[in-house]
Amino acid sequence: MKSPSLDRVFSRIYILKLVHASPSTVMNLVDRLREYGLELNIRSLRPILRSLMIARAITAELVEGSGRVYCITDSGRDELERYLSHLDVLKRDGGGGA
Repeated sequence: MKSPSLDRVFSRIYILKLVHASPSTVMNLVDRLREYGLELNIRSLRPILRSLMIARAITAELVEGSGRVYCITDSGRDELERYLSHLDVLKRDGGGGA
């Protein structure tokens, strides 16, 4: 099985963080990700959203006038917390090495 690229992992973290803050449409996610310097288009974002849905980390609901709106699940909150705790460890350790 091919491991995910670092960009894909960080995109996944950002998406979880963004939908945790507020339910979002694809276009809203694209715009908000660009604010963080992640240049994803809808075509590259959809597979990540699909994998998060398969993992039951997010759900999608059709909302009249808005289209598909993505929301985080309890499983997604757990996944986000795991990612953030790993990043905290890296930040604390500083990676000083030898």
